[in-house]
Amino acid sequence: MANILLTGISGNVGSAVMDYFIKNNIDFTAGVRNVEKYKEKFPGINLVHLDFEKKDTFNRALEGMDKVFLVRPPQLTDVNRIFKPFINRCKQKFVRRIVFLSLLGIEKNPFPPHHKIEKIILESNIPYTFIRPSFFMQNLSTTHKEDIKERNDIFIPGGNARVSFIDTRDIGEVIGITLTEKGHRKRAYTITGCEAISYYEVANKMSNVLGKDIKYSNPSLLQFRKEMINRGVKKEFANVMTVLYLTTKLGMARKVTDTAENILKRKPRTIDDFIKDYSDEWI
Repeated sequence: MANILLTGISGNVGSAVMDYFIKNNIDFTAGVRNVEKYKEKFPGINLVHLDFEKKDTFNRALEGMDKVFLVRPPQLTDVNRIFKPFINRCKQKFVRRIVFLSLLGIEKNPFPPHHKIEKIILESNIPYTFIRPSFFMQNLSTTHKEDIKERNDIFIPGGNARVSFIDTRDIGEVIGITLTEKGHRKRAYTITGCEAISYYEVANKMSNVLGKDIKYSNPSLLQFRKEMINRGVKKEFANVMTVLYLTTKLGMARKVTDTAENILKRKPRTIDDFIKDYSDEWI
């Protein structure tokens, strides 16, 4: 059995981490809520039942695991009830390192759940690697896809702020490297793309590539939160999204680092690369 446990493989980053492992012929086990579903979707992959809301799945999922890649599912916000027991079980099962997908600037932002999760990992004394990426380019092709495709609108309350977007394919590769290569214990990596641009610039770039006029409507934070809830997003998740975009408006996502480039040993993908690669998503 592989001794690296991956969580969140259905998400943008988790799937990119899995792709890195498969491409490089590295064994791993994926923790999933529905094993039968993923057997059909990913034949040949080692799967184990893991549900963060069911503590009785923890022991088997963590059996023999040396390292864990931990992703917080967006809908799970109760850190003490859900993630503290899992991290404690990691310690009991002698996990030697947790690589946690966190957020840019989380060390100074106590509101998102990631801040508490980092703190619990530190308190556990399990060696860690914290990956703190800037905003995902792929948010535009997932969370905000419908607005762009159906309404030609980037409906995001980001103000005029500049954002150092990063491609989740690069994040996945960074995580794959930190899980499998030496030198990444007890590190917190702030990873970004190679430039910071505004959503107005993103809209212009998308318009040029897609051949249709994409606008950036720049709603207020309250308008955005209300609309997300009206669309069926849980209030807790809508609140987290709103706080994250508040930090954007305050300029906290404009920081550009060379950390990703140093780990990847190449420059990260640009927003132009992303738009060209994903153009079919919005047509």
